[in-house]
Amino acid sequence: MLHETQAGRDINISHHEDHHYYPVEQSKGEVQSVVDISHLPEPTVALIGRGTELTLLTQAFTNPNKHLAIIVAAGGIGKSALTDEWLRQIATQSYHGKARVFGWSFYSQGSHDTFTNSQPFFNEVLRFLEVTEIPADEIKKAQLLVRCLQQQPCLLILDGLEPLQYAENLSPMKGELQDSALKAFIACFRRTPGKSFVLFSSRQPLVELKKWQAENYLSLDLKTLPHDDGAKLLQALGVTGKTEELLAISENLNGHALSLMLIGHLLKEYHQGDCRYAGMLPILTLAHGDSDAEKDSCHAKQVLDYYDSLQDAASRCFLQLLGLFDRPMSREEKAVLIADAQHAEPLRTLTEKEWQAVEQRLENCGLLLGKKGSLNRLEWDTHPIIRAYFGQKFKENRPESFKQAHLVLFNYYKKVPQREYGKYLPDTLEEMQPLYRAVVHGGLAGEYWQALNDVYKKRILRMNNIGKIEFYSRHQLGAYSQDLTALSAFFPSGWIKPTDSDLPEVEQAWLLVDVSFCLMSLGRLQEAIGPRITGVKFYKKSENWAYASSGIQILVSLHLPLGQLKEAQEVAQQAVKYANSSRDFDQRVTAPCYIATVLHCRGNLREAYDYFQEAEALFQTSGRYEYIPSLSGFWYCNLLLDSFSDITTLEDVETRAAYIVPDHGSLLDAAVTALILARVFAASNKLVEAEGAFQAAIKNIQKANTIFRIPPFYLYRADFYIDQSQLDKAYVDLNSAWEIIERCDMKLYAVDYLLIHGRFSLAIADYDTGLNNYKEAKQLIQETGYHLHDAELDLFAAQLCQQRGNVDGKNANHYLQKAKNRIKEIGQEGLTPYWEKVSDFCAK
Repeated sequence: MLHETQAGRDINISHHEDHHYYPVEQSKGEVQSVVDISHLPEPTVALIGRGTELTLLTQAFTNPNKHLAIIVAAGGIGKSALTDEWLRQIATQSYHGKARVFGWSFYSQGSHDTFTNSQPFFNEVLRFLEVTEIPADEIKKAQLLVRCLQQQPCLLILDGLEPLQYAENLSPMKGELQDSALKAFIACFRRTPGKSFVLFSSRQPLVELKKWQAENYLSLDLKTLPHDDGAKLLQALGVTGKTEELLAISENLNGHALSLMLIGHLLKEYHQGDCRYAGMLPILTLAHGDSDAEKDSCHAKQVLDYYDSLQDAASRCFLQLLGLFDRPMSREEKAVLIADAQHAEPLRTLTEKEWQAVEQRLENCGLLLGKKGSLNRLEWDTHPIIRAYFGQKFKENRPESFKQAHLVLFNYYKKVPQREYGKYLPDTLEEMQPLYRAVVHGGLAGEYWQALNDVYKKRILRMNNIGKIEFYSRHQLGAYSQDLTALSAFFPSGWIKPTDSDLPEVEQAWLLVDVSFCLMSLGRLQEAIGPRITGVKFYKKSENWAYASSGIQILVSLHLPLGQLKEAQEVAQQAVKYANSSRDFDQRVTAPCYIATVLHCRGNLREAYDYFQEAEALFQTSGRYEYIPSLSGFWYCNLLLDSFSDITTLEDVETRAAYIVPDHGSLLDAAVTALILARVFAASNKLVEAEGAFQAAIKNIQKANTIFRIPPFYLYRADFYIDQSQLDKAYVDLNSAWEIIERCDMKLYAVDYLLIHGRFSLAIADYDTGLNNYKEAKQLIQETGYHLHDAELDLFAAQLCQQRGNVDGKNANHYLQKAKNRIKEIGQEGLTPYWEKVSDFCAK
């Protein structure tokens, strides 16, 4: 930090060595803010106007009841300029007491339709907050960041979220965050923000904020500049002319800040700032797509078209090379491209002085961001709209040179781990990053086979010489998001269909399965369905019925938690059909268990029982099993506990639990075994044993790292704690389950949560919340077909009637009788003890 003296006070210049310098007035004894905003973009346009927005931001920032703000605006409107000026202003007030200030931008990413993720942000911000042990699991990173923000007042600025969001018109996601960790962060931060504040900016609204109370956050919808401010911006850029002429230029460009900046620089650089030349540019009169400033940033592209026609060969070449990246170009990347890229030939003979002239000219035109700091330039960057424009022009006009340039980067990044770390197989995420970049550039170069087999499989996942894959990046580093980023190189049109390349169909099927698995592991269940369906089609085409059945069974596991029970039953029936067509014993015995589980959820308990009996008979023919093992055995035990309530059933289920974990069983097998034992012990009133089994179950399911299977574990234990009147513990488990249910849109588990949380609400006499839970659960049961809980819903309604009067015009006796009839109808005798307990409660 630099210090000066002014009028007897210490002036602190808070800055990062290669970024903005903001003066911070610091009184004696005042805690100095630690600031890193080096990862935020340099504004491409000076801020003109926006006084109201600046005031609203500061008011929200200093309001103890507000903890978040979001700036929403189309590309090139001036989000970065607004953020930059606001930071300058609050820096003069020592950031209003915030101990740490950290900024990060995602905005420069995603230019090549490749998936990006938040993991670099979480790693960097946690290091900034001096966390010494950063967990590998990305959700745990998000939760840890929230805890850090609780411990000290901080300001986080997250610029340009749009690469992490689904498109607003993409059903059913409709603008939701696709990044699981950031979604988890927002959900956790909403509940426990402490004294910290987060500022987001994006091109589209943040759907997740709908869950916030309106008084707890600020949403700024930033529009294009008023035309008098547009005229002032042109004047600030050195454009001269009558006011009405400047206003006309702003009107022509719809007040789009980036477009005004570009035309201003163009007039200054080529026409001595004379505004009259703007009307003489024919390109501005041509139709250029949609006239809205958001769509395709058409106004900026109009000006860029004209700029492109004015560039010399060296400048145009350099701008197109910048378009190869979704981030700033580094010094090393620039050097290797100039040396080896065919397209870079006009740049190879430039002297140092000529290079400086090119850079200066591009800076003067607003096409290249200025150099940060006073040292030699370490990177070259421009506005993402400009980068995307020249990258697309390069791809369209010189497709072979475009691919060859990416091939240069592919070959460069393949060698980095050995050159810099001395490792062919990197051990850490930091060492692995060059390989992830190599895969992306390899895909853009069209070298799909090399990128997939030589880099992704062999060096990231660690495949040995006989084709066995270790999945090192996931099992050891928890790098699901990073793997998904690499996989995006093979899916230029989205996850449903791999690239139209020469990859064999067996490789394409493998890619689809791997993408679906990564999406599942990240809790992105709806997205995982598409590639899984396409993968099954490949296996059907090749008549590989065992793989087709296996893929369909995974589809059942995806549809179930989403509450898509009709779809789950349809595909489960297909799984049985494909399994019977195969000669694979495992598929033939497990497929009936999947359809049985769906029928169980739909309330068809007797039919589900018949399918499980059929599967168990098949298992026994092998001579290896007496009972159904693994996850299928867990499902069968759940059905038995729901169907019967006698002591013989409890003893039978306890015996079966010992068979759930086969030889070399997985963590998932161990987890479901412990959960079944916990349920049996709780029903047998063995409370100490039950709590110990619940602890083991949750410990193992967390280690298994299968997010979409975790919620029931917390919910079963929360229910147990409510029975034992350990309400604080129940509350923690309910929150842990809801974080995942909400983030992954698990409607099936949402019903379980609402009913159990309803019981919790009754226990703390919060009857209004209980009634809301009842209404939401009733609606979701009808929507999903999760009729296993029909009787339980009626028992909940009976308890509500007893506490606050009739529910939907019916009394407690009505609901008790309705529940009793339903239990008898479907054979849900396991619920009888609970019915008797509620009946006794209502009789008092």
